Parts: sequence; C-alpha cells; structure tokens
Amino acid sequence: MARARRRLPPAPRALTLGGGEPGGSYLQFGELLSAVARETGGVEITALATEGSVDNLALLDAGSVDLALSLADSAAAATPGEDLVAIGRVYQNYLQCIVRAADGLTSLADLSGRVISLGAAGSGAAATARRLLDAEGLTSASTPPVTIERPFRDAVVDLEQGRIDALFWSGGVPTPQIADLAGRTPIRVLDTTPVLPELLRRYPDAYVATTIPAGVYGADTSVPTIGVANLLLTHRDLDDDLARRLVDVLIDDAARLVPPGSLGIQYLTPASLIDTLPVPLHPAAERRYRERYG
Repeated sequence: MARARRRLPPAPRALTLGGGEPGGSYLQFGELLSAVARETGGVEITALATEGSVDNLALLDAGSVDLALSLADSAAAATPGEDLVAIGRVYQNYLQCIVRAADGLTSLADLSGRVISLGAAGSGAAATARRLLDAEGLTSASTPPVTIERPFRDAVVDLEQGRIDALFWSGGVPTPQIADLAGRTPIRVLDTTPVLPELLRRYPDAYVATTIPAGVYGADTSVPTIGVANLLLTHRDLDDDLARRLVDVLIDDAARLVPPGSLGIQYLTPASLIDTLPVPLHPAAERRYRERYG
C-alpha cells in the first residue's frame, strides 16, 4: 500500500505542459493535472494547447515547455538521447478510425483510394496512422489512400460534410466530438487489430490490443482496436523536488485525473505508472515511487 504523502513547502517555480488539441484527451488531462497539482501538490502547471505528441516532443526538446504528454511510439521514434525522462505512464489512448456508416466501409482494406485525415500535422495520431497504413500495405497499393493532415475538430466537420471518407484519432473513449457526430450522422469505428501483428513485428512492445466498449458511438457491439500508452515526459534536469511532487499527485489523485465520461482501460495504477519504456524514469521520480510503494 502506498505511504501517506508528506506535507511539502511551496514549489520553487511554475511549469508549462505541452498538451494537445482543444477537446482532446491530452489537453483535458493537462488541465486536470494543472488544477489538482496546484491544490494538493503545491505545483503551478500551465497546460498549453498543441497539436499533440510530435509537437510536444519538439517543444520539450527546444526547452519551450517543462513537461510534455506523448504517445509512447512517438517518444520512441524521437530517439532524443539520455536527456528525455518520464514522470510516469498515465493512461492509454485508443486509435480510432472513424467512417460514415452509410459508405459501407468495414475494414482497413476498404480505405484504398479514399480521402483520409491522419490527424493534425504535429500529432502522434498522424504518426501512428502512417505506420498502420504502411503495415496494411495501403501506401504501396495500386490505389493508395489520399492522406491529408487536419486538426481534429476540422476533420470531424469534414467527415460529416463528405469532404473526407475517414479520420484517424488517438484519444480516450468516448471522445465527445465523435460522440456528438454519431448523434447526427451514423458512424462506424473500423477494427484496426488485423494489422497489429505486423506493427508489433516492426515496433515491438509499442502497441497492444484493446477494445472500445459496446454502446460507444452507438455501436451495438464492442470494437477491437489498437491501444498506445501515454507518457508524461520531462528533462532529466527537472528539479528533483518537482519530480517527487508530480509523482505524489499521480499516485494520490489518480481518480481526479481521468477525464469525465472516459471508459475502458485507464492507467494511473502502481504497476503501470512506473512502466515508462522506452523512456527511463526521472531519477527522483523513480526514487519517489520506491519510497511510496516500497
């Protein structure tokens, strides 16, 4: 059992966090973390709207933010060296490929020749979607998909109005904007797991099989899909005291850090928080986990 949190004096400085697109899980989590860390951890965090994982990693590398949320596969691809470390693995994203039900698209193979939004240009969703299409063989098909990069909210509008045939999104479920779309226009979530074995052959340990529960977006049955872990990242030179405070918040206030309405698998458990591969834990964060969990 975790030990009680020590009462700490005020933190020495405020932090900035690279979040994600408005309405998405990253920015929601960042805003929740900001509120809870201020209240219980004595840490001031400003969560910034960004385009997602790839953008956040670049901002962190440039020193423009102190903390960053990133998909684990994007962090692995960044190969930033020893300076990049993690505070914890925070939760799981669901890779969602959304199409209009009326179009009759039922599998990834049906995306051949179709117009697809991969995600925002700096998003981890776009990076993962490219890997998926390539592993499925669609990028080398005789009629490959036409891929574009659109911010999430714009892509939802484009799908509803028929300007694109599918969109990829990596986030929690249900995602409110997709749920709202499903209330106006029947949609289908495509099963992405047939390509999972090839993805794991190319990128071992980066992805897992998971399931979007029945009832989400009006589906009668659950839908298999691919899960990707999210990491809370920072630089190795982040003040040790701040790293310890952040660990305490993740441990003690886990229930308050899950965006409202989220279903399915959530992390923020002792075993999952410390499993940040391929990125090592911040040394002070690792020590704090050992102190708290023994």
